[in-house]
Amino acid sequence: MDRKLVKNYIFSVLYQLLSIVMPLITIPYTTRVLGLELLSINAATSAIIQIFVSFGLLGVAIYGNREIAKVRDDKKECSKTFLEIFTMQCLSMSLSTIAFIIYAIVVGDKYMNILLIQSITLLSVALDITWFFYGVEDFKKVSIRNMLVKVIGVILIFRFVKGTNDLPLFVFLNVMVGICGQLVMWIQIHQYISFTKFTLKDVLAHVKPNIALFVPQIAITIYSVLDIMMLRILYSGGIDQVGLYEQTQKFIRMFLFFITSIGSVMLPRVTNTFHKGDLEGVQKYLSKTIHLSLYLSLPMIFGICGMVQKFVDWFFTNKDYAPVGLLIQLMSPIILFIALSNVFGTQYLVPTGKTKFYTISVVSGAIVNFCVNFISIPTLGAIGAIAGSICAELTVTIIQFIYTRKDIKVRLKVTEILSIIFASSIMFIVVVSIGTLLKSNFLTSVIQIVLGGITYLICLLVIRPPFVKEMLKQIKDRKVFS
Repeated sequence: MDRKLVKNYIFSVLYQLLSIVMPLITIPYTTRVLGLELLSINAATSAIIQIFVSFGLLGVAIYGNREIAKVRDDKKECSKTFLEIFTMQCLSMSLSTIAFIIYAIVVGDKYMNILLIQSITLLSVALDITWFFYGVEDFKKVSIRNMLVKVIGVILIFRFVKGTNDLPLFVFLNVMVGICGQLVMWIQIHQYISFTKFTLKDVLAHVKPNIALFVPQIAITIYSVLDIMMLRILYSGGIDQVGLYEQTQKFIRMFLFFITSIGSVMLPRVTNTFHKGDLEGVQKYLSKTIHLSLYLSLPMIFGICGMVQKFVDWFFTNKDYAPVGLLIQLMSPIILFIALSNVFGTQYLVPTGKTKFYTISVVSGAIVNFCVNFISIPTLGAIGAIAGSICAELTVTIIQFIYTRKDIKVRLKVTEILSIIFASSIMFIVVVSIGTLLKSNFLTSVIQIVLGGITYLICLLVIRPPFVKEMLKQIKDRKVFS
């Protein structure tokens, strides 16, 4: 890992930290001002739009990233590849927009006014070239853009959203801030590319390999939004379960960002390394990231389970959200499964072109998710949706492990995993003890997080499992990023 790689991860994590802080500011306000029912409507209509977004983007987010990573050292070829892929993106998003218009006219929706405002997202996504900056490993610009958009969005919500009549305005502000964020990226791209002639044939040449990545991407989207849609359709207890589940997802995603950021940073690097034929370098990267994923995901699960109920008690001023604490605890194991599949799939199968196996794993997860949801949601509501998500991610992880176990040679002993679990367990005891002694408020949650993190690090330094010893040695030799 060189300095650029670490720098990219730091910028990505800084954005993720802001992504954690912003909801801490806005959610108590929006749940009080708009309420559970209106936020559930926002979640339900957004889920519908995301389906059209997925069909419009095909697999561009990953495909564009990977293809740019291959040619980033040749400006002319890089420019040509970018223009071809972006043209394909615009064409496919145009078709998706037409499909949405047909859906709106023929099928309709109970909350059509909100759905139409949400549809502005289609334009925002059509302009999105984040994949290009990831491909050239310029995470700084993307992270700064995203942080700026987040801050502006929060300011606008506090300034203009004042009551239950402001749901359309709330949705409009969110989608328009997104469009402005995309336009900023276009101002910054000139230093990387120059206009190069290309033909429609060149554009169409990207369609087939892009569709190969589209299948797993649409499967991921389906079982990301399927839970919300099936909750809305199958559960007869009211739309409130959608809002509870959405808030659970948001909380888990806040921590997943630290895991998925590793994959975002490593995908272009592993692609470029593999493209040069450096298989030893690929193994080196994967060995470090799979260790890092375990050292992050396991304590996250223990920490979340230990502190989340205290957090929910003060964070959600609307008492309708009280069940979210239990839902988050039930969903927390998904962090481990996604951390592992992020290494097997995003960091190995996709960069090395083994899309077929990646597709099989993700499609299998989508099928499992649908089946479990269909059985459990009618009676269990949000808990049933959580069961579907956990089973889906576990399926994806197991299948990807089967396909990569002979290729990814990582020395990971059972004693090392037990060391991580032991350190995480001690941290859990500390976090729960603090929650028992102190009242539910912001300061208590901060103390739990800080002291829990310190406890975990101290335990690792005392136990010194192999990966920690290696990192300490590299730090001592000033080669931690080598």
